[in-house]
Amino acid sequence: MRALKNKLALRAIFAYHALKYLSSRVLIRVSDPISRMLNPMRILNSLSFLAALALFMPAPLAAQDLPKVSVVQAQEVMFIGQVAITGTLVAREEVMVNPRVGGQQIISVRADIGDQVAQGQVLAQLGRETLDVQVAQAQAEKQRAEAGVLQARAQLSLAQANLDSAETTFTRDETLLATGTVTQTRFDSSKTAFRTAEASVAVARQGLAVAMAQVKQAEIRLNLADLNLSYTDIIAPASGVISARNASVGAVAAAGPNPMFRIIRDNLIEVKTDVIETDIARISVGDTATLRVAGLGEITGTVRLVSPRVDVRTRLGEVRISLPENNNLRVGIFASGWVSTDRYRAIGIPASAVLSDADGTYTQVVDRDGVIEKRRVETGLVWDGMREIKSGLAAGDTVVLLSGAFFRQGDRIIPMLEGGASR
Repeated sequence: MRALKNKLALRAIFAYHALKYLSSRVLIRVSDPISRMLNPMRILNSLSFLAALALFMPAPLAAQDLPKVSVVQAQEVMFIGQVAITGTLVAREEVMVNPRVGGQQIISVRADIGDQVAQGQVLAQLGRETLDVQVAQAQAEKQRAEAGVLQARAQLSLAQANLDSAETTFTRDETLLATGTVTQTRFDSSKTAFRTAEASVAVARQGLAVAMAQVKQAEIRLNLADLNLSYTDIIAPASGVISARNASVGAVAAAGPNPMFRIIRDNLIEVKTDVIETDIARISVGDTATLRVAGLGEITGTVRLVSPRVDVRTRLGEVRISLPENNNLRVGIFASGWVSTDRYRAIGIPASAVLSDADGTYTQVVDRDGVIEKRRVETGLVWDGMREIKSGLAAGDTVVLLSGAFFRQGDRIIPMLEGGASR
């Protein structure tokens, strides 16, 4: 631009001196109107004015003077939707071990925190003295009931014999009464004895049934006493690792809020996280989660459970993420990361190429002639520095990469694709 102005100035100076030289040698009558119009001084003054005006008029930009601007082309790329999460490691299922018989003293503890235990393994033992006495008492009651059954059966046999004798006497007296051999009084007496014997047999049978029921009841008491005695061995109801122990030798075992032991079933530890209601609908069982666990680095998990309800106060819903088995996982450790919810291909451009104003989002599209067009677009996800374009662009469209905000509709540029080559 400066060189152009210098060239015009030199031309104006040269024209001024040439016309001044001609005016000194050519005689023109100024009385002639035409000659007055062709007066060298007037021509000189006009040319001088035009030369000065040219010094301040902007010269049209040549192609090499257009700004070079970095551009990219819209293309189909992979987008992955993510939901940010933070949570805590918890046991998938924690088994509480409580005493099944209370009031007994703990005499030994055979397991501690961190121990691996198998289902059925003895974890602690309770005192047996009181329960041994209860078993012996139940056994005695059963023996007494069994003796009562024998006695009831003997009474039934005696009553049955009396019934048979009374029936024989009654039948004989009934026959003799028809021939007049016995009196009516004797017949009535034998009939009464027969009916009494029948009633005695019925009573004896009921007594036998009561005695047998007492035996059954005694057996139940004995079984209960034996069962309580077996409960003095505190056993693991499931395999896993012991996460807490409250049992101490000498303490009296009792069921309550603090169990004797806590067991993480099958050593399964997972992440419990609460997700806001606007994001939980995007998460599904089976989605992959990338987590950073404090002290352990990055771990990949899988969504195992999505709660069907959202807390009405916090507007959060529970999500559980299962983790691969790792002996270094500990309940209570903090974890954070992402759940990948969507994975698809779509048109995308760098996020820096997307601009926004009061009317929404747009990008600066460059045509084949380098002319900029401000075009409205509908955007979607952002992934790995790329912004999804749902509408407004097609694959292959060229857009300004970084400095789109400095250009207006209709501006011309020299588009430079990434790598430095002109498009």
